[in-house]
Amino acid sequence: MKTKHLIPVALVLAGGILLTGCGKSTPSAADKAAAAKPYPLPVCVVSGEKLGSMGDPFVFVHQGQEIKLCCGGCEDDFKKEPAKFLAKLAKPAEPKK
Repeated sequence: MKTKHLIPVALVLAGGILLTGCGKSTPSAADKAAAAKPYPLPVCVVSGEKLGSMGDPFVFVHQGQEIKLCCGGCEDDFKKEPAKFLAKLAKPAEPKK
């Protein structure tokens, strides 16, 4: 007699598991980075320093564009005027010596 009560519970659980994957999923940071336009410059778009000169570059995606900065400290400057720095991606820059 106890098995009659377990069948509806099992069906509800199975249905819940199946429906879990049916909603829209939010893209992960890795998905966004893979879909972003690649960063074209060998230098930080904010400071002009050669990427890697201060350790691993600080990398993120802004409006579908991969951005690489020489360090995390340049992020605040980028966020203040992103259009200014995005415009630099259209023209090549020389690394500072």
